[in-house]
Amino acid sequence: MSAGKPFRFGATCAQLTDRAGWQQTARQVADTGYDVLTVVDHIGSPGIWSALVSAHDAAPGLRVGTLVLNNDLWNPAVLAREAATTDLLTDHSLEIGIGAGWNAGDYTGAGITRHGPGTRVDRLGETLRVLDAALSGRPVDHAGEHYRIDSGGTPWRPADLPHIPLLVGGGSRRVLQLAARHADIVSVHRNMEHGSAAKSWQAETGDQGPHLDAMAKKVAWITEAAGPRLPALTLHALILKLVVTDRRDEAIDRLARAQNLPPDHLRSSPHFLVGTAAQITDDLRRRRERWGISYWTLAPGNDITAFAPVVAALAGN
Repeated sequence: MSAGKPFRFGATCAQLTDRAGWQQTARQVADTGYDVLTVVDHIGSPGIWSALVSAHDAAPGLRVGTLVLNNDLWNPAVLAREAATTDLLTDHSLEIGIGAGWNAGDYTGAGITRHGPGTRVDRLGETLRVLDAALSGRPVDHAGEHYRIDSGGTPWRPADLPHIPLLVGGGSRRVLQLAARHADIVSVHRNMEHGSAAKSWQAETGDQGPHLDAMAKKVAWITEAAGPRLPALTLHALILKLVVTDRRDEAIDRLARAQNLPPDHLRSSPHFLVGTAAQITDDLRRRRERWGISYWTLAPGNDITAFAPVVAALAGN
């Protein structure tokens, strides 16, 4: 699909204790060779927009972004305003990542209703149409089932500013095909509707864990929906757990037990990387060749420096 696209790497950060520590994290991400620093969007995690501006101030060479926004926590008009401002204050280095929302704690913590997946995806689709207009410098005139927005004929952002890349992430067919039609970057994940990893993978595949065929099926959904947009799309995936070790089989067995997955299923998942730096480098090349995934982000809780040799070997190639 996009096997020829160069590798890009990002790191997602979820903790912020003070300004100095946060800015040191941003500099470390940049110095280690990553291209993008992203933040999560959960109730209880740090605020997004000010954190991204602060990270850019500390490491101006980084792109910054969200991975991913919970659409239901944001009115699309307010989201467009905050994104446009943040892009301006980060010298046009923002990437917007957004999904339909899944974490029940975010809804109870924010005091809002968590509707069923169909409604949440419908709302995401409307938001994407609003963002497309607002961030392209067109007036927003949207009358949908969930949002009614009238900008009064005035664009919210000049049309001649650089394009803000949009990432849409999810695991269901509807979300991935929505992403294929609207996004620049499609982030392919498990279907989070079912909660834990084992339950989610079982719901998707009819078995206990992830399979190569599950990812291939998702790429096929994206390909079907993208049509002529396909060559321009970038495929992305999150690395949930990285283990750099020369005792690969033992580490896979331990990690599989911790994830409640059979070892063979963990080996076949795109979301885990285990082995020496050389083995992991080869794994990522094979994954790009098989699925077209060229953009990878390390999830919170992983050691960003342990991944540095892989980033150095592959970034831009």
